[in-house]
Amino acid sequence: MVVACTRDCYDTCIFGEKYEPLRLFPVNGFTCARGRADLIRNERNRVLSAYIDGREVGVEEAIRYVARLFKEELKRNPARILRTDYDGNQGLLTWYYPDRLFNVIGASQTDRSICSSEGHAAIKAHYGTSMGALPEDFLKYDTVVLWAFPASISAPHIWALLVKKFKVAIDVRLSDTARKSDRAIIVRPGTDVFLAIGVIKVLIEKGLVEGKVKHIEELANYVKVFSLDYIASVSGVSVNDITWLAELYHERKPITLIGFALGRSLNGGDAIGIISLIPALVGIKRGYYYSNSLGWGIDFDYLRGLHMARSSRVIPMAEFGDYIERGEVSVVYVWNENPAITLPGGDRLIEAVREGRVTLIVHDPFWSDTAKIADVVIPAPTFLEKYDVVYSYWHDYLVYNEPIRPLRGVTEVDLVRLIAKEVGIDHPLLAEDPWKAVDTAIRGAGVTLDELRSKKIVRMKPKHLPAEEPDALPLPNPIEPEPLKNNEVYLVFTSHPLYTNTQFREVYGKLEPIVYTHDHEGVLLLRTSRGMVRVRAVKDPSIPPGLALIYKNSLVDLDGKPINGIIEPYKGKYAGTPRLNGIKVRIIAT
Repeated sequence: MVVACTRDCYDTCIFGEKYEPLRLFPVNGFTCARGRADLIRNERNRVLSAYIDGREVGVEEAIRYVARLFKEELKRNPARILRTDYDGNQGLLTWYYPDRLFNVIGASQTDRSICSSEGHAAIKAHYGTSMGALPEDFLKYDTVVLWAFPASISAPHIWALLVKKFKVAIDVRLSDTARKSDRAIIVRPGTDVFLAIGVIKVLIEKGLVEGKVKHIEELANYVKVFSLDYIASVSGVSVNDITWLAELYHERKPITLIGFALGRSLNGGDAIGIISLIPALVGIKRGYYYSNSLGWGIDFDYLRGLHMARSSRVIPMAEFGDYIERGEVSVVYVWNENPAITLPGGDRLIEAVREGRVTLIVHDPFWSDTAKIADVVIPAPTFLEKYDVVYSYWHDYLVYNEPIRPLRGVTEVDLVRLIAKEVGIDHPLLAEDPWKAVDTAIRGAGVTLDELRSKKIVRMKPKHLPAEEPDALPLPNPIEPEPLKNNEVYLVFTSHPLYTNTQFREVYGKLEPIVYTHDHEGVLLLRTSRGMVRVRAVKDPSIPPGLALIYKNSLVDLDGKPINGIIEPYKGKYAGTPRLNGIKVRIIAT
């Protein structure tokens, strides 16, 4: 038996039936603190029964209740039903297949933009795909540039491959990864795009370009406009360091790892896209890594049923709270996500549910923050309790996940099909056997379901490889960050080694909302035009002046209010990704 960790994590560890990590490259027989804690977490804080308005009921009664709600909204306006989901479990049956019900009924959806979509779209604009280096490619390099990529915390298996290499970390502060690297370059929030332009300018103007890039003349004319002194003044990186970094690319030919956090910042998509061009300019083929999930050839659209039905409306995650507040949604159905405290404006959802303006339905294995306020809660099994197919956005293994614990709750697939039956929906998308849908979807990756069930672990054959000669166009149109006024800082979020977003608080407890700053100490308020949150500030000399850092797992303030409630509804230009990092906040002493 084989089990794969299904979380939103680069590594996607693979385990045997005793839940011991397999000695398989690149998992290599070890796992992180979260992987070690999964068997403990599986028994804590579980939703073990269905509930309606706090009253324990059978699952069948809850399904009938949800079906009645859907029938009522379908008569009025199906777009007022919003399903919201994300990568709490990236199993093909858990995350993707359930979407078929909501596409069939014409419900609304979010744009699923909160994490990696900005970078996927930006790199694809240059290379035709966002797929980059594979784990075995990492072994070929003796130098690596970690551009906003916190590998030592967020990707321990990637970090293990890099330990003996010469490492350059580019970040907005002296992170754990930066401290453990051979060289750290600190850049101001939202200005990575300027630094990348500076590197390309040096490469072109010093005659260090060795690779082929389409529209190189346009690129050369573009970077000519930016002086190195100007780039240094905007980014905070000296001209000497910009030049050093460009020469490092020319001389040592490093692999470049690009972090998702960039896509959630000002100029994020432009930064990711232009950074991805640097390896090509110095002659490195597939010399970057961002995420490979869209390159395997898995037909996610088929799993979601988009070949036959689509949502009636797409709501940007950046504006999630605004749609709720304006009364444009009556029913919210949640799985695989904890939107009350992870989405911008999640506090608006909490308020709307409490006032009865929105009916909230949650299907979850655990009593998440969103489940605790829901009108309807239905128990779901964990990945340790069900069959599924799991992919990675780093390595190329497809895994047939098998249960090693008894099933508790109703699976995501079974639930949407039972709701559809109760509503009276008869549609080919929901009649198709889910495993047949999976078989169809994975054939594009060169794998069949029969082969996968037999071998348990099968290597995929990448389908969408990046162009060997990428296109420099489109060129960025970067915006300088707004200058800070008195008592203003840029707020950024970072990962914690013990948590995956809101998961694992059952084992490691809730993190206190501590903001790490260069200058402030004690309880204070962070304020934007969207509201205020009360947090505890701690001085940290590794944080540059003008910056405030908080773990993204510290999701509520000292009063229990979602910190994302103060996020401004800014969106990235490539995929609409919410700008979570680098928003300007005013600090108010209490």
